[in-house]
Amino acid sequence: HLFSIFFLTEGFMMAARAFGVFMLVVGTVFGGGLASAQVYRDATPGEFMYKVKLAVESAQLILAPNDEYKTRLHTEFADHRLDEAAKLAEGDASRQSLVPGVLASFNAEVAALSDGLESLRSSDPEGVAEVAKLMERKMAVYQNVLRKASATLPADLQHALSATRDLVDDVTIKAIAVIVEKHLAGSSDAPRAVVVNKFEERLKQAEAKLDAAPETQDASKLERSSKAKAAIAAAKVLLKDENYKAALTKIEEVAELTKEVEPEDAPPVIPGQDPESSTPPVTEGSGTT
Repeated sequence: HLFSIFFLTEGFMMAARAFGVFMLVVGTVFGGGLASAQVYRDATPGEFMYKVKLAVESAQLILAPNDEYKTRLHTEFADHRLDEAAKLAEGDASRQSLVPGVLASFNAEVAALSDGLESLRSSDPEGVAEVAKLMERKMAVYQNVLRKASATLPADLQHALSATRDLVDDVTIKAIAVIVEKHLAGSSDAPRAVVVNKFEERLKQAEAKLDAAPETQDASKLERSSKAKAAIAAAKVLLKDENYKAALTKIEEVAELTKEVEPEDAPPVIPGQDPESSTPPVTEGSGTT
C-alpha cells in the first residue's frame, strides 16, 4: 500500500544517511588529511555536520592508544564544547536554546577527566600531583568562561549553567584534595606554597560567590549563607595553623553550602543529552564518552 511504500522509502533513506555518516567518520579518522578534517571541524551545533564532528570525536576516543592520550582528547573536546557554548550564549534566542545540550556534552568530558584523575591516584601515584595541578588550573579557566556566559543567557537557561559550574567546582576540589594528599605524603610536586595558594584562591572564590548572590529574605537561604561564611572563617584559621586536611573538609563544606545558594529548582543536566537541543537524550548526536 501507499503507506508501506512510504515507510520503506523512509527507512532506506535513514539507513543511507547513517551509512553516509559512518563512511565519512571512517574516512576522516583513518584517512586523515586537511581536506577531510575541514569537512566537520568548523561545524556548529544545529548543523548536520556537527553530528559527524561528535561521531569522529567518539571514534578517536575508542581508538586512543592509551589512557594518557585519551585524557588529552577529553581535555581537547571539553575545550571545544565550552567554546561552542560560549559562542551560542552570545547569539540570538534560537542559538542560546542549544546551550544546555552542548553543556551536557561538556559535562560528560569533564566527568571523564575527573574519572581519569581518580584512576591516576593508583596507576600513577608519582605523576598524579602534576596532573591535579594542571586540572585545577584548567577548571579555573572553565569557570571564568562559564561566568561570562551567564551574563548573556536568559533566566530559564541559567539552571543548566549553574549545574555545570557546580560540576566544575567539584572537580576543582577533587584536584585540590589530590594536591593536599601528596603534600602530606611529602611529595616535592605539592609544596606548601602551592597548597596554600590553592586554598586561598578557593576561599576568595567562595566569598565572591556569596557576595554576588541575590538578596533574599528566605530564612533557609540566609542560614546557609551564614554557615558558609562561618566555614570560610574556620578554613582560614585551619590554613594558618597548617591543618590542611581539616581545612579541606571546611572547603568541601563551603562548596556544598554555596551550591545551595544557587537556584534549587535546577533541572538535571544529563551527560549524553543531544547537544543540539534541550530535549531528553537521543541516540544520534549524543556525548562523546
